[in-house]
Amino acid sequence: MARRAIVALALIVTVVGAHRVAAYSSSTWYEGADGWAQARRQQRAHGVPILVYFRADWCPHCRTLDEMLEEHAVERRLRQVIKVRIDPEDGDEESELFSDEFGARGFPSLFLVSRGGARRQLSYGSAERLLAQLPPAG
Repeated sequence: MARRAIVALALIVTVVGAHRVAAYSSSTWYEGADGWAQARRQQRAHGVPILVYFRADWCPHCRTLDEMLEEHAVERRLRQVIKVRIDPEDGDEESELFSDEFGARGFPSLFLVSRGGARRQLSYGSAERLLAQLPPAG
């Protein structure tokens, strides 16, 4: 009897934990260094990866990437991750995040930050290429 109760409890914990990760859905983009801090708090609360997008308003490649991020399939998948946009030219904190903390060198730069904090730079040549690098749809 006690063994069945332990197995049932383990199953409930597993299902609730899986539901917690799969349940995240948001179209919100956090902005700047303050947005990065908010995104990290959201990550601790929800346990999902963060997509960090370094961009500049004057950058034509960034505008192209902006359009790709708004494509239906990409936007739908991005709902499952926490998103933050940072313009390194907006201030010292943003610049430090770009060059010192993430080691980025040019615009646009995309990074995926796992629940455990591991950072991986993403390539973005096409929507399909970007989608292939994101966590699977939940």
